[in-house]
Amino acid sequence: MLRQVVNRVLDGRQKRALKAKINKVKQRVVNTLFRYDAERLKKSLSELGIRETDTVLVHANFEPDSGFQGTPLDLVDALAELVGNKGNLLMVSIPFRGSAYEYLEKDKVFNARKTMSMMGLVTEMFRRRPGTLRSLHPTHPVLAFGKDAEWLVAGHEDCLYACGAGSPFDKFRSLHGKILFFDVGFGAITFFHHVEDLLKDRVPFEIYHERRFSVKAIDADGQERVIESYVFNPALTRDAGKLETEMLRQGKIRKARIGNSRCLLVTADDVVACHTAMVEAGDFPYAV
Repeated sequence: MLRQVVNRVLDGRQKRALKAKINKVKQRVVNTLFRYDAERLKKSLSELGIRETDTVLVHANFEPDSGFQGTPLDLVDALAELVGNKGNLLMVSIPFRGSAYEYLEKDKVFNARKTMSMMGLVTEMFRRRPGTLRSLHPTHPVLAFGKDAEWLVAGHEDCLYACGAGSPFDKFRSLHGKILFFDVGFGAITFFHHVEDLLKDRVPFEIYHERRFSVKAIDADGQERVIESYVFNPALTRDAGKLETEMLRQGKIRKARIGNSRCLLVTADDVVACHTAMVEAGDFPYAV
């Protein structure tokens, strides 16, 4: 009701001014009551269940009202320090919005060193961070830092299925990795694609589009390559919410609040087990 009154009484300029004042007040409240630094972040994530020997795939959003006292790069540095020299930090750096099919139809050249990540500022800062490696795949390139980084990204260009066998996602699962959602919802779970690849012969619909693309790409050394790849079926609507609901029911999702930030943590093994059980029961996590 208040919003309706404001919309009727104030013009556009006045609405923007009011919104700016509200945001300033909100920011002051957050900085007073919910502020936290990198050390507290690392301590809280350790308490959530992340160890320095873990391989962690992070989906993150940098919210101005999160309470974190630092920049997106400071956030990335804290996450990298958390796994240290004994673990691995991964992020996905998809270079498009929309479907992979539509992106590849545009026939753009993917450059492992220059093509920006379209998955948020945190991933882009991680991509630019010294020591970060990026796999060579035009649709689902993975960023990696840590003791197994070279192995994790190696050979992605040879995978006909971006999230399938031999991909960084497959290797991540073999390391019994963990997935952290930092100020993003469970729906951001790219690992979903790896599990559906594992189960593609056990569902009554096509996971992949039939077209096989040939894509030009430039590797980290500046050499041009041609990558063969299938893409996920754009007509199939994934519903990660169904998977999340079942994992919550089973107590497989750990939650934490750090300042004004919300975090979720799951294991790759639990995601695979839960997704598989749903498919076997005919309760597919898709809008079908």
